[in-house]
Amino acid sequence: TPPCTFGAREPSFSKQSPTLPQQVVVHYSSGWNLVGLPFEVGGASYSNLFPESIEETLYSFNGGYITESYLTSGAGYWLRFNNAGSTTITGTPINELTITLNEGWNLISGISTFIEISGIQDPDGLIIEGTVFGYASGVYSNAEIIEPGKGYWVRASNSGNIILISD
Repeated sequence: TPPCTFGAREPSFSKQSPTLPQQVVVHYSSGWNLVGLPFEVGGASYSNLFPESIEETLYSFNGGYITESYLTSGAGYWLRFNNAGSTTITGTPINELTITLNEGWNLISGISTFIEISGIQDPDGLIIEGTVFGYASGVYSNAEIIEPGKGYWVRASNSGNIILISD
């Protein structure tokens, strides 16, 4: 029932529209994959989100690799699988996200929708042109689109923030 406020003459209703959970299917290859968290989810452990992954193979990057158990929005991760497959992730959409970059290489992920690289808001010009890379089936490639659930390498000329916003 929407909240109701009664005034002097007529009742006025304010309708709050809750954000409904959404889903995305994330495909992965056998071996190492770059993954990310495309939604706000409770219990974002890699074993819940990617149950077919190999135990203790989730790594973030901050000047060096760090073993992780949980995924955080905006961060990219290496994760290893024995076999190719897919997983469905359900959660509350992330429509806008500020990501802090360090000078040098960073592992990032996107939001709940596809974002063109040219659509990344980079007010300080941090991202070095041509240095956004995806990884699939053992091969790096220049990315043109940030896909939900995938991770990407990005090289920054300095430390600061970039912003991803859905259309």
